[in-house]
Amino acid sequence: MERMTFFCGKVSDYLDRLCLIGAGAFLIVNLISVMLGVFSRFYRPPIWTMDLAKVTLVWMVMLAAAPALKRGEHMAITMLVDRLPQRFRRFVVAMRVSIFVGILSLMVFLGVAYALKMQLFTLRSLGIKKSIPLLAIPVGMCLMLVEYALQLFIPLNTDRDNLVQGDDETGEEQL
Repeated sequence: MERMTFFCGKVSDYLDRLCLIGAGAFLIVNLISVMLGVFSRFYRPPIWTMDLAKVTLVWMVMLAAAPALKRGEHMAITMLVDRLPQRFRRFVVAMRVSIFVGILSLMVFLGVAYALKMQLFTLRSLGIKKSIPLLAIPVGMCLMLVEYALQLFIPLNTDRDNLVQGDDETGEEQL
């Protein structure tokens, strides 16, 4: 089991880095596109800057969703779940995992189906098929699904969690 945990941790770290590098590259292209569109408004702005900014923004957000999931940066309301008795809490957590996996799987399926339907249309300003920006949704959801599955095999590190919360073994607050 320790080998599986190590392997899942390495794959998760590699996926994390890959997604963040991709999201960073899209951020740079997005910033350049927006600045070009803003500064060239007084002359002859290129027609493609707004479409490129939209496409790169969607891809950037969807690529960054998996690393955000890994770090626990998506919104979660746990106040009610934490107050439940242990037996009910396990049931609610199991339902949450099932619903989350189901929604992500559904979004992958529907996203691919919609992108395939839109393959006939072209974004004229960029000269690309409309399915390219639409594929960001199923790709991002699939990356989140893979990251979530990997995180299920990686046990929580209690020392790291204590440092994040600001407490060590003695109960004193850390700086």
